[in-house]
Amino acid sequence: MPYWLLAPGVAVMVVVSFVPLALAGLISLSNLSQYTIGDVGSAGLVWLRNYIDVLDPGSPLEVLGPLRISVVYSLLSTAVAVPLGIAAALLVNQRFAGRTVLRTLMLLPFILPHFVTALIWRLMFQTGTGAVDQVLGALGLGSEHLWLIGPESFAALTIAATWSAWPFVYIMVLAALQAIPRELYDSAEVDGAGPFRSFRSITLPSIRATLALAICLSLINQFNSFTLPFVMFGHPPPEQANVIPVSIYTATVTASDYGHGAAVAIVNLVILLVPVVYYLRKARAE
Repeated sequence: MPYWLLAPGVAVMVVVSFVPLALAGLISLSNLSQYTIGDVGSAGLVWLRNYIDVLDPGSPLEVLGPLRISVVYSLLSTAVAVPLGIAAALLVNQRFAGRTVLRTLMLLPFILPHFVTALIWRLMFQTGTGAVDQVLGALGLGSEHLWLIGPESFAALTIAATWSAWPFVYIMVLAALQAIPRELYDSAEVDGAGPFRSFRSITLPSIRATLALAICLSLINQFNSFTLPFVMFGHPPPEQANVIPVSIYTATVTASDYGHGAAVAIVNLVILLVPVVYYLRKARAE
């Protein structure tokens, strides 16, 4: 009988998650487009043709370039955001005047809507007139960088994504730090352990599980980010900032090629399962 209590939740999960996923999988095997959407029955099955098109380097529909950009930028932004988040959490976990205000200010990049964040960075990266070029010009590093339309767009995207991502790591690590008993640090101090030894022997093992989850979720969030690159660079974006979510938008909305768009979305899902499965296996092993 208790299992029946789960029925409403399971039903909602099936309707909200699994049914759309199944439909996306079916569409990815068809040639559904703007010409056949009025009569879905006329959209024939092409089986794996769409997947071959989006993964074939010689195909005009391939997304290997956006896929590579998405992977690299997600890894880079997460690699920078994680130590920043840990450092910020360690800082505000100490007792000092104004700690509450600082904790709140550190949440601003996370609280701001991605649309607003993207607009702010778009203004800051304006060629010549933006704050970034103004600062670089004052330092003698040039004041005419093509952040939004040229090769520097990848760096601009990574910087903006890192700024948006580190507060998430900070929140999760701070929660884990506050759960560590203070007595452990007091005992370590009595035994002569310094700050670095306490961090390595007490703090890091205590937050390891939370940190692994934060890294996994951060990678997923970065890889799935659509609003930030779309608003920052417009559409179509420069080649160096053309990530997978924007490619899905291009195929489904701009080209109305729903079969190829669904195929790219399924490829995106399969890639994101890699960090999820890895995290779940590590968590189960521990």
